[in-house]
Amino acid sequence: MNDSNNTLLEPEASAALSPRFETAGPLLIAGLREPLDEQAAQKIPALWQQLQAQWNDISQRVSDVGYGLCISIDNREYFYMAGCAVWDFNDTPASLSPFIIPSQRYAVFTHPGNVNRIRDTIDYAFDQWLPSSGYALTPKDHNSLHFFERYGESFNAQTGLGEIEVWLPIAGLKPSHSIP
Repeated sequence: MNDSNNTLLEPEASAALSPRFETAGPLLIAGLREPLDEQAAQKIPALWQQLQAQWNDISQRVSDVGYGLCISIDNREYFYMAGCAVWDFNDTPASLSPFIIPSQRYAVFTHPGNVNRIRDTIDYAFDQWLPSSGYALTPKDHNSLHFFERYGESFNAQTGLGEIEVWLPIAGLKPSHSIP
């Protein structure tokens, strides 16, 4: 059999196509942030390396789960934040910025494979699933969450593999759509 014409998705890839829905938050995140621009592909891994160097100095850290946040400043400018969940913002290292992930409903996509391909899952969620889902993104205010990535405890930064999820904040169904 010739696999070169096989258009079926790998079994693990199908998980990204069907999100689960969760209500979560609020979640306090402390992390390092940089503007997203044409150097984002280089800046984001560097942010994670810098955060990892400080990881054990964050005494308020809740777990070993990492969070990558895309924050909308004014619907035209975005920041990326590499961070961790904390109990509170008191006594966090001065180099870390605070952000609160709000309590709301999320569509959660499991990312199959290596983190270096996470853009595929993000693009799918925003460009394919969202327009046909009947859901809308939560309206954005100044300095609001656009989406976030969750790197579970099984995520291995050396291999780029493990538990990775993309969380989209959803406001609910658009008019004339029924719940899936």
